[in-house]
Amino acid sequence: MSGSGSGSSSSRRSGGARSGSGRSSGFCARSRTGASSPCGGRPDPVPALGFRPVSATRVTVDVPGSSANLGSGYDCLAIALPLRLTVAVERRPGPLAVEVAGEGAGDLPADATNLVAATLLAELDENGDDLQIAIDNRIPLGAGCGSSAAAIVAALAAADALLGRAPSPAGLILRASTIEGHPDNVAASVLGGVTIAAGDPPTARRIEPPAGLALVVAVADERILTRDARAALAGDVPRGDAVWNIQHAALLVHALHTGALDDLSVALTDRLHQDARAGLMPTFQELRSRTAELGALGVTLSGAGPSVLVWCAADRADEIAAGVRAIVPSADVHALRPEPVGLVCG
Repeated sequence: MSGSGSGSSSSRRSGGARSGSGRSSGFCARSRTGASSPCGGRPDPVPALGFRPVSATRVTVDVPGSSANLGSGYDCLAIALPLRLTVAVERRPGPLAVEVAGEGAGDLPADATNLVAATLLAELDENGDDLQIAIDNRIPLGAGCGSSAAAIVAALAAADALLGRAPSPAGLILRASTIEGHPDNVAASVLGGVTIAAGDPPTARRIEPPAGLALVVAVADERILTRDARAALAGDVPRGDAVWNIQHAALLVHALHTGALDDLSVALTDRLHQDARAGLMPTFQELRSRTAELGALGVTLSGAGPSVLVWCAADRADEIAAGVRAIVPSADVHALRPEPVGLVCG
């Protein structure tokens, strides 16, 4: 299940260091502007999980959704989206209480089988008594926008704060990707911005999103399970196609790092996954065929779909979003800037 949905997970006991003061500590994303970091200390252009005191009985975690694959960057690149999940956990007398607002309200379970709740309880090694969990979700569910990764990251971060643990970004990404099954969306939810995740255990790195870039996200009125989208892919690929994606993924990283947006029309092209999945996703087929008409820099699937990313210059985002709505009136369309801020906890 995606997002804050039902699910189960085994207990992952990371040996994060406890706060020397004995007080519970939370995360906050460090400043990337050169201003003083809210975590104290020297500002860092790469976000780190800094710590500040939070209540031992209450913690609030805020995590972005994300889009993975990004065309040529299959199973390694992702970009954070300003569609966020907020989870507030409070210890108080009484049985477990789970409240869900926003996307999924009324559909997602409001009990211990909720993905946020199940992950949190497994990490705390508790049955949920005396816990109240309030979930406010703005990430579309089952749409390829990283809802399940965000839910897992939020739950692990909340558990760490309540337990007074201080995990590293790498440690949190490892634990979350072990549960999620892949690290790309997880890295973007933890770090924000554009992320590269490679290897097992994963190494994750962050790129500041280009200032002039916008993304029009079309949340298609289609539903497809990730496992079905993966089943559409070939087990083996020709060497030429593999080389093509390596070349274009490298160009994509360069374009995003330098802000060379004109290179995106070439860099986003892919031979590994999108053509194989296109038949399952008519919204993607339609928008990709009309990339030039829209005036977009490129069109890619968001994760395994069915949502679609229309890449564009920021000063044309509203115009292109209107064009997308005209082409696919059934889609929920958002004109967004990439989200530079990852996990925040306090």
